[in-house]
Amino acid sequence: MFSATVRSMDDSQTLHIRCGSDIEKTLKAAGFEGAFLDFSDPFCQGPVLDLPQEKFIEARLDFVISAYGLDPVQARKKHRLRYAKLANAAAYPKIVLWFEHDSYDQLILMYLLRHFAVLEERPEIELVCIDDYPVEPKFFGLGQLGPDDLKTIYAARQPVTDAMLKLGQEVWSALQEGTPFSMVRIAQKGTPIVPMCAPALMRHLKELPAKSSGLSLTEELSLKILAERGPITAGKLFGMLMRDAEPLPYLGDQMYWYDLGRLVDGGAVDASAGDWPEREMAITDLGRACLEGRADWMDHVTCERYVGGIRVASDTKVFRRQG
Repeated sequence: MFSATVRSMDDSQTLHIRCGSDIEKTLKAAGFEGAFLDFSDPFCQGPVLDLPQEKFIEARLDFVISAYGLDPVQARKKHRLRYAKLANAAAYPKIVLWFEHDSYDQLILMYLLRHFAVLEERPEIELVCIDDYPVEPKFFGLGQLGPDDLKTIYAARQPVTDAMLKLGQEVWSALQEGTPFSMVRIAQKGTPIVPMCAPALMRHLKELPAKSSGLSLTEELSLKILAERGPITAGKLFGMLMRDAEPLPYLGDQMYWYDLGRLVDGGAVDASAGDWPEREMAITDLGRACLEGRADWMDHVTCERYVGGIRVASDTKVFRRQG
């Protein structure tokens, strides 16, 4: 294990960037003095299109407000403030990026690397990125770690290189494309400069409809749990998915309700009324037929969705995954 004297490596002129607020208080408790930026835009869901920056931000805002049921005024204020703070981040002489291994984190990391790649003058940038840590029951993310743990992984940080910045540009360009081919090539080739990126890209691509059933992997795993353990509440279903079934957990609860809502609206799952965590979920005959490959979910789903720049809807030709 590494040890670190935080005060010798971090000061008030450092900006710590994380895709969430989960470690903000813990960093302060550990003795870190730098400022903190929560830059969280869930690029693993919703449209990620090749648009001018202002239109891109608006498209992302429209998605998160609609998909997660957010208050429009508050959401727009917070979202725009994040992007504005990122635009001014280079004013800090040192930036530290704090990330983990799942697709939520890795896609945001790639966006940040691409953002910093095009700056004429860049500050010193360092990366803390882990895929495991000795916590119980198992490691899911940085939010599980205590102050001493953050100091430990901070000591193992690495400088962000030109090769990392280039990877960010390549991955982001691939993510925005309307086909999966570039991202498949990057993932299959591997990303040794940021080793956790390639597996996250492969997991992201599994949100495309399956060739045999039309289901995304999240939809497929959810129906499997309901077929074996249901009826259960949506809250319990989410917990089982994250703990036991999902190979690379990346979803927050609001993000999952968005995915689960499609199964309910399309008739693959019956749901009781009420708030999402308490709603009772049961698989339907259609859900079983899709799960077993006897029906194609794309013939029944009632709304469009996006996997990066790829539109997934019943009214268009859809790219499908093999497994």
